[in-house]
Amino acid sequence: MRISKRWVPSIAVPAVIAVGAIAVPLQANAIDLPDLSPQQVMVLMQGADVTEFSGTIVKSSNMGLPTLEFSSMMSEDSIAQIEEKMPAEMADFVPAVIESNTLTQAIELISGSHTIRVYVSGQDKLRAQILDPMSQRDLIVSGNEFWVYDAKMATALTGTIDIEADPAKQVEAEQKVMDYADSIALDLSSPEAIADYLVSMVDETSQIEVGRDHSVAGRSAYQLIISPDSPNSLVASAAVSVDSETGMPLKVEIFSTTQVEAAMTVGFESISFGSVDQGLFSFTPPAGTSVETFDADELMATLDGYEKPEGYVSDYEVPAEPEVLGSDWDSVVHLAALPADIPQDLMATELFADMLTQVPGGKVFSTPLVNVLLTDSGEVYMGAVTIDYLLSLAN
Repeated sequence: MRISKRWVPSIAVPAVIAVGAIAVPLQANAIDLPDLSPQQVMVLMQGADVTEFSGTIVKSSNMGLPTLEFSSMMSEDSIAQIEEKMPAEMADFVPAVIESNTLTQAIELISGSHTIRVYVSGQDKLRAQILDPMSQRDLIVSGNEFWVYDAKMATALTGTIDIEADPAKQVEAEQKVMDYADSIALDLSSPEAIADYLVSMVDETSQIEVGRDHSVAGRSAYQLIISPDSPNSLVASAAVSVDSETGMPLKVEIFSTTQVEAAMTVGFESISFGSVDQGLFSFTPPAGTSVETFDADELMATLDGYEKPEGYVSDYEVPAEPEVLGSDWDSVVHLAALPADIPQDLMATELFADMLTQVPGGKVFSTPLVNVLLTDSGEVYMGAVTIDYLLSLAN
């Protein structure tokens, strides 16, 4: 498996432009860097070639969503013990067990705060660990071998990906591994990946300027401010902090058109450049861990263009690809139906029903940065755009 110099973004669809972190407080001493134009800051960023570092990324959001980590990480036995000790008149305070599925994972991803410890060495070694108060989740990549580990569930996925004959198929298989990592909410959003995406959006529909010189994780940084020029976009602006020495993006803040404070940011709390202990990229699952082996060849046999043996049946299900409507800041992801693992009765619970607003022809799940339209016919339209724009596409 290969790791690019931008390492691994957790979300590729344009509907979710960025996923969480906190702004690192400025140092007391003022930062005064040589003046650069917006174009020069982008050149500095795009020329970054940092392949050996370790650091801690802190993610948080301010989007009015419930934080699900604690309740979703409690077992049914734990809830039962709480119920036994809790007076009957306080039953409303007993937390509910929230089943993990695509919807709950998405909300966990863009709500609350997460801390990720990341280690990168060269082009092919990565370890990322999401640190929860009650659990631990890891992704370890070393060459073509990988591990995805969930301490709470005591499960691990491992395997190798080395499809030399067709690089495109290797990329597809690598993406499936990352999809699995996301399925246990192992979120690996990086400031670099998000910054790359934002810069790729810069065209005649965007305005760019250089903000204040400042400090992030003890590093002096330029600030590149990108503002969409679209009446449909929920994004007011995005501020990218670029390391003045290496050009590496250190922090991204996303501001919504509906509130003053940053809706979402992702950034380094600490970072260290230089050699990384190679022992960190080895992994032995703890005793009692259920280990599944990922078969890349079996997965690839489910994809179009791969020759399948007669009578071949695969355990892997490849979902239909989503359709992307519009372009740039007006991009919208369209799904013909909700993902199969979202139980319909979950949508009717008090928790989720309160997050849905009735609109002509369906319901909308709304946040300051993302709107999701669920039509009465079962289709899904999702984007960082206004509700009116989603309804115009659906009709």
